[in-house]
Formats: sequence, C-alpha cells, structure tokens
Amino acid sequence: MPDISVVMAVYNGEDFLSETLQSVLKQSHTGFEFLIVDDASDDMTSDLLTQAAATDGRIRVIRNERNLGLTASLNVGLRAASGTYIARIDADDVCLPDRLAQQLAFMEANPDHSAVACGHHVIDASGRTMRTVSGGLDDWQIRWLGGFNPPAPHPTYFFRRSRNDGTTILYDEAFRTAQDFELWSRLAQQGKTRVLPDVLVKYRRHANAITVRKRREQAANCAFIGRSNLGRRLPAGIVAQLEPLISLFSYQSEVDRSTMIAAVAGCDAMLAHDLGSAPKAGHRRWVRRMTAGLLAETILSRAGGLRSISKTFMFLFYARRHLPSLFRAVTSDPMMALKSLKNIARH
Repeated sequence: MPDISVVMAVYNGEDFLSETLQSVLKQSHTGFEFLIVDDASDDMTSDLLTQAAATDGRIRVIRNERNLGLTASLNVGLRAASGTYIARIDADDVCLPDRLAQQLAFMEANPDHSAVACGHHVIDASGRTMRTVSGGLDDWQIRWLGGFNPPAPHPTYFFRRSRNDGTTILYDEAFRTAQDFELWSRLAQQGKTRVLPDVLVKYRRHANAITVRKRREQAANCAFIGRSNLGRRLPAGIVAQLEPLISLFSYQSEVDRSTMIAAVAGCDAMLAHDLGSAPKAGHRRWVRRMTAGLLAETILSRAGGLRSISKTFMFLFYARRHLPSLFRAVTSDPMMALKSLKNIARH
C-alpha cells in the first residue's frame, strides 16, 4: 500500500504534461502511486500518458469515456486511490524534488492536522518565475483567510484521504470552479491545517488556466464558500456588516461612496473582533496588514476604484486608519501589490 496517492486530472494538457510527469516521478520519496484521470482528451495527452505508464509502474491512467470536467474527474481519481494521503498536482504545474517527502513528514508528525499546503513559485507559460510565496500560515491565519480565499493554490494540497469516520473525502461536484476552496473548507472542519513556508511547487499561470478563463465564476463561488466560513468564526452581525465588502470583492458590484463607507465599516468590525481573538502579537500585526490589503484589493482593484481619481482619494480618506498597515503590507510583499494593480485592466 502506498503512503501517498498523487492525483491529477487532465484534459488536452500536452503542452506542459511531460514536465509535470517527470517532476512527480523524480520525487525523493518514492512510496506513492500516481493516478492520472484523462478526461477524454483529443490531443496528444493520451499518447504521452500511455508512454509514461509503460516506463513507470507507479502510474495508473484512468480514461473517461466522455469529458466530465475537472471536479468530477478528480473524484474518479480519489475513488481509485489507496494511499493514506492525497497529493494534488495539475498537468501544467511542477513538483520540486522534496515536495512529497516534506509534506508527508509534516502530516506524520502532526496527526491533529487534516491538510497541509506549501510555499510556491508562480511561473509563466515559459517557466519563468514571476514571484515567490513563502511566508507560511498557521491554522488561525488560514481560518481568517477562509472568509475570502483558499490559503494556497490547489496543486500544493496534501491531505488525509479519509474523514474522521473513515469515509473517502471527495470534491463537491456542484462546484466547477473553486472546488479546491470548498474542499479545503471541509478539511479545516476535520482538523487543523497549515501552509508550510517551504517552496515545494511551481504553480503555472497562463492564458488557458481556469483561474484566468473563469475568473468571475470562481469569484462568485469563492464568495459563497467564504460566507459560510465567516459564519463559522464570526458573530452573525459582523458577517452581515461584511456583505458590501464581499459583493465588491467578488466583482458583483462597482464601488461608490456609500459602498466604500460600508466596506470599510465591515472591515473595521471584523478587525476589532480579530484583534481580540488573535493568539499572539505577531498575529495581531499580521491581521492588521491583511485587513488593509483586503480593503485595498477590493476597492482599488476588484471594484475599479483606482480607475477613478475621485474614488482613489475617497479610499485614502475613508480607509485612512488602515494606511500605515497597508504600507507595511505593500513593502512586505510588493509583487502581490503589483499583481493586484495589473488585475485592474482585466475587469
């Protein structure tokens, strides 16, 4: 029985598939099976998978008779898996050599954790590193982030295959996008979760990626999932106050003076609650930066405020108490701030 089942679903992934396969097969930890679900590809994907399976017995290819989509295809792989742990990877991403070994070691040493992700390089279609995310997050920080986004990209996920009651964990097929966020949210109800600071995956962003092609659908699903997560950790009154922010964050409304004031007020209420519940001084500094960054990302980027000089000045006025924390957030991760500014042209 393998320790780990690496699960991947692919549809017409010939462009980057060979690199991805080799990155998994060359892992320093070798006790794994590699389950690949070919979702009825009609390019060279099937041939590449057949060749790879013929040279390495750890690969098992499952071919869908018709195209089922990513979520359902991943469930095909999960139902066929036999490992104690599941490691996710997508057909355009790359595992660094010690990825499986380090995530396995963490989970074995922390039986109270249900899942672990890791740091990552963001790469482009040519494989060039655009930025690196390596801060690491503990369970308290991840639960805070769960109100808005998953804690790390899907291909960094490593989790226990079975629930506490012994049943197999599956994706919710109601979600064609953000299925990773929904899954992580349920994993977080099974136990603690962590994001390791170690950079163990290269996460590729390109024009054909789902996160690019289906940005708005994904944002709407993230808002739906985030509301549930917020409801589990915050009083109902604060969750209600956050609704204008969530609407702006998920591209469902444009910013004006009244929504901006309401979004800032919601963040103020959430921050007051979180400063009181933060376990350490470092967490209080972190949540101040994250709240300020959330406000700026929402109002200036996602809601289009930066396209208007008057709205930009309104933000500087109404969110003025968050500006010192925003400055620290930008200086601590300038590449993330630049990414948010570039997003304005896409919306």
